[in-house]
Amino acid sequence: MRCAIYRRVSTDEQAEKGFSLENQKLRLESFATSQGWEVVEDYVDDGFSGKDTNRPALQRMFSNVDKFDVILVYKLDRFTRSVKDLNEMLETIKKNEIAFKSATESIDTTTATGRMILNMMGTTAQWERETISERIKDVFGKLRENGIFSTGHPPYGYRCSGNKSIEIVEEQEEMVRYIYELSKTMGLFKISVELNRKGIKTRRNNKFGQSAVKRILHNPFYCGYMEVDNKWVPIKNEGYTPIISEEEFKTTQKILTKRTKAQTRSRSVSYYPFSGIVLCPECQRAMRGDRAKYGDYYYRYYRCVYGRENINCTNRKRIRAEQVDKAFAEYISRSFENTTIKLDSRDIKSDIEYELKHLDSKIERLSDIYIEGDITKSKYNEKMNSLLNEKEKLKKDLTSCKEHVDAEFVRNQINKLESIWNLIDDKTKSESIRSIFDTIKIKQDKNTVTIMDHTLL
Repeated sequence: MRCAIYRRVSTDEQAEKGFSLENQKLRLESFATSQGWEVVEDYVDDGFSGKDTNRPALQRMFSNVDKFDVILVYKLDRFTRSVKDLNEMLETIKKNEIAFKSATESIDTTTATGRMILNMMGTTAQWERETISERIKDVFGKLRENGIFSTGHPPYGYRCSGNKSIEIVEEQEEMVRYIYELSKTMGLFKISVELNRKGIKTRRNNKFGQSAVKRILHNPFYCGYMEVDNKWVPIKNEGYTPIISEEEFKTTQKILTKRTKAQTRSRSVSYYPFSGIVLCPECQRAMRGDRAKYGDYYYRYYRCVYGRENINCTNRKRIRAEQVDKAFAEYISRSFENTTIKLDSRDIKSDIEYELKHLDSKIERLSDIYIEGDITKSKYNEKMNSLLNEKEKLKKDLTSCKEHVDAEFVRNQINKLESIWNLIDDKTKSESIRSIFDTIKIKQDKNTVTIMDHTLL
């Protein structure tokens, strides 16, 4: 079988973690050899994150799918850390009739259960990436709290000129002042039209839109401050100078607020992971996510649309989103509690692998004896057939043993997902659930929700 190996390491991953490109290559080539595969392609993304698919080697690999039969990775998170990307790539792999394998994890994409486990692993990988991202944000957050701008490019009108040093871009400074002047008599749309009429471009040489104008008019950076956790922190970067005064900035905010006809309303996008998937316990039609305000707090819940409108369903009850979340975590664990796992399966597997190696040595020695003429052809065939039959039996035993090891691996993945489920954001939950389940049936008893059954995609 023709094998393509894919290796990746990001800039912040160290070799001592075992993720080095060389370590990955050794493990992948060794694994391919053990499977009797021929490595025909080697794709390497050095210094690229697994958060998306914008990686040259990955793109090149998927454009060459006719050159190999299986994709082999060291670990799933080397392939991707996004549930959405994982499912899109698996769909491409399926369409092209090639296989996908991890050298360190038990992955089977040929069954519904296997794909379900793979999605759980992808969800865990995405959560781990987002956790690392949060730690990095914390570091930069500390710098911002101390008045040091250190993330990306400073706003239009400024540029970095050294180690944490910021200076004004004169031609852009003039435009910033002009925009603030226009804001006294014009709204965002008219300002953008005026700027484009004069041929004034953004830093990236694009036309000005309302959002670009809004960012400039609402950013306290121009008057000497950064906004950190809804507080203004004085900017202390070397070389920094405000373009407008604090008084002018505050006056502009008052003008903009008065001009806004619609009430200012904070809109936080809420994700309802089970919306359209969880079924009404009465009419078995899809329930939808919604929210209701009690006091100063919004509560998220699921509700049957038909029951709410009293259309062939009398179920008007709301089910709290937290209850469905909890029920799902319990259901996942309960569904796999009968998985058979032999505690000594790993020891048995190790013994069988040793016997297979010993048997290979016997076969090699027998061949040497025959070549040297110390044994007749008939005797050679007799002994060789005996050894090959023994080897075939051991290989079957090893396959059986691996099934138990895989079961243990599955249980570990279930436990891992269950332990982090409440820590994963709703968007990631939604991507994970929608890539696995078609419907989920529930039972509701007063304040208790129980998941009874499901259908997979």
